[in-house]
Amino acid sequence: MRQRVLCFDVLTALAGLLFLNCPAYSQISMEEARREKLETVEELRRTEKVFGRSSWMTSSLYRNFGWRTNVGGWVSTSYTGGDNNDRNAALPDVLDHSWDQELRFFMGISSGTGRTNFYSRLGTTYTRNSRSSVAIRSSDLIQPTFDMLYISHSLPTGRWQHQFTFGRQFVMVERGISFSAVADGLRYGIHSPINDFQFFFLRQNTSEDNIDYLATGYGHSHRWFYGAEWKLHYHPDHQVGLFMAANKDRNNDSVDGLGQKHKLDSIYYGLGTDGRLFGKFLYWGQFIGESGKTYQSGGTTKIDVSASALDVGFRYFFTTAVAPSLYLEYAMGSGDKDATGNVVSTLGGSTTGKDQRFISFGGLNLGYALAPQLSNIQVIKLGSSFKPFGWSASRRWSNLSVQPVYYIYSRPSAPGATSDPYISTAAGASSNIGNAYDLTVAWKAAVDANYQLKFGRFNPGSAYTTRSNETYLRLKVSLDL
Repeated sequence: MRQRVLCFDVLTALAGLLFLNCPAYSQISMEEARREKLETVEELRRTEKVFGRSSWMTSSLYRNFGWRTNVGGWVSTSYTGGDNNDRNAALPDVLDHSWDQELRFFMGISSGTGRTNFYSRLGTTYTRNSRSSVAIRSSDLIQPTFDMLYISHSLPTGRWQHQFTFGRQFVMVERGISFSAVADGLRYGIHSPINDFQFFFLRQNTSEDNIDYLATGYGHSHRWFYGAEWKLHYHPDHQVGLFMAANKDRNNDSVDGLGQKHKLDSIYYGLGTDGRLFGKFLYWGQFIGESGKTYQSGGTTKIDVSASALDVGFRYFFTTAVAPSLYLEYAMGSGDKDATGNVVSTLGGSTTGKDQRFISFGGLNLGYALAPQLSNIQVIKLGSSFKPFGWSASRRWSNLSVQPVYYIYSRPSAPGATSDPYISTAAGASSNIGNAYDLTVAWKAAVDANYQLKFGRFNPGSAYTTRSNETYLRLKVSLDL
């Protein structure tokens, strides 16, 4: 125990030295916020499994009622820095850097049969910002709230397993591109050896921001989500899936001060497949179509939505001590040539014909520095991963992984807007967005201590009028309590 604590203290001190020389931070984007939230959900997924009876109280519950419990906490501190998110080195960034302190307490209870489970997680986040503009808050505290609170019940019937989950929970379809979110509602899953079905009806947490950040009252969102998905395991090494998900916008769509109405009612549907071709050679592919209704930019006329997205890739794992892998991925989200403002708001969207911007409630990790949304963009992603000390007999060092990635960006509908507000949308503007590279170092230094370093650099292409390189740096330390 003493050795583990010493390791934690030494590395935290080294992290502090690194922070002193970090460059300035670019203001957090919508995609970056989604990515960090999803990573926290994934990291804490293990806490949703009930396994223990670690105290006199929980042991008593187990002895008298057969209930198993899991109670604990999680704390993390992270520094985020960067430079030139506006692609212009001559101007200072409005946000220099930020510190985030996150705290979570969780409790899980499982019945003696394991069929009924209850899980709750209470969390809060405190942020300190170093800024150059009064438009950015110097600090921000998210009041303690339940980011997860649900009860689930499993019911086996022959070869089928039924599961009902009610409450605040994480739900996603396909690879999480069209929809992946924590929301309130009911999810019903039914499983057999070759079939997986899910049906859901959810309400977005009203404390979350509206995806249309130019709409009146965007700090609170009122949306309903519903959908269904079917996955068929037609072969031990292959599966295919169909899905449909819908978003019903219940936000106020009265005319704003610019004479604009805001609303997006969207339906997502698609076909996907993934599996293993041979050995450790994996593949995946997903097509997504989007239809629905929105308003034309600059007015109150309703127009159709007609958009699409595609994600395909291959990955090969080599069987060696350092566990290297290589992968190649192509992702594309459609855009609208006459959208000159952004890719999420009605204002600045399509001015003629159908709105062809792919606007989703999920996403893909497409680079730390640029952090683009999958809308009016094509991305070629070449990456790898390996464990440099995988040969070591020490579990501490063998759990360190390194992941370099390279990206090439372009936009299919130039000069239409992308999620980057600094890209040129002038007539004749280039489709060459640029390229980037990322480096991720993740280390599970102890059973209850995790370290993560993220570095990214974006090199703007000819689609920008100012082309200063953007850098991104994030260092995060998390500890189980």
